[in-house]
Amino acid sequence: MNKKNIINILFLIISFIIYFFLVIYNYNQYIYNMNYFKCIIYSLLVCLIIFLNGIIINKDKIYKINIILYIIWFLIILFSFTFIIGRSSFRIYNLRYHNLYYDIQYKLFYTITNQLKRASNLSILKNIFGNIFALIPLSFLLMIKNKKYKNVIKQTFIIIPTILFIEILQVFTNTGVFDVDDIFLNYLGVLIFIFLITRRNIIDKIRNLFYTDYKLNIKTKNMLYYISIIIFIIYTIFLVI
Repeated sequence: MNKKNIINILFLIISFIIYFFLVIYNYNQYIYNMNYFKCIIYSLLVCLIIFLNGIIINKDKIYKINIILYIIWFLIILFSFTFIIGRSSFRIYNLRYHNLYYDIQYKLFYTITNQLKRASNLSILKNIFGNIFALIPLSFLLMIKNKKYKNVIKQTFIIIPTILFIEILQVFTNTGVFDVDDIFLNYLGVLIFIFLITRRNIIDKIRNLFYTDYKLNIKTKNMLYYISIIIFIIYTIFLVI
């Protein structure tokens, strides 16, 4: 493992620790220092640094490893959005004080119908469309990682277990309920996305962008890399203060 790889791994670990510190920093029930937008910007900066490190090394193996790192970061974001930010305290489910039956919504379209009837436009946007888009980044990264994931069936073997795991964990951490409508919307979003992005080889053209160094000279690559680190540090300091 070369020096650049070691630095990349150390950076990922440190940024991961800082991220969760920022998420729980000044935590008070539903009040958080970090909101969804701040978390996304932070993670995009992390992924940008990983990406720039990849084009410096410019090896197919490193590009593939970077895709895995992007997936890890997406799962970190998904976890914090689903179980921490905007949620009550994360705690283990206690059957002595809860009835599991009431934490399972098994009627298809029941939640969706109620939200359309009663919820505000902002709430509908957050709940319904949020669920539709929730797993699309994972679907996209899977296709970037390997062309075989352009196949809906192959993606389903990863997407469905991921959705079910999230729904079950929400119940047993008291952060939500097991809702079949969430499963339906999550999977529907992925199906629509796969259908649209695999038309006319769009995904193959995008995939190539993740496996090239753009023919930049090494000085330009290093300059962009260190500038991105500086921006990341400044942004992190901004979040703390």
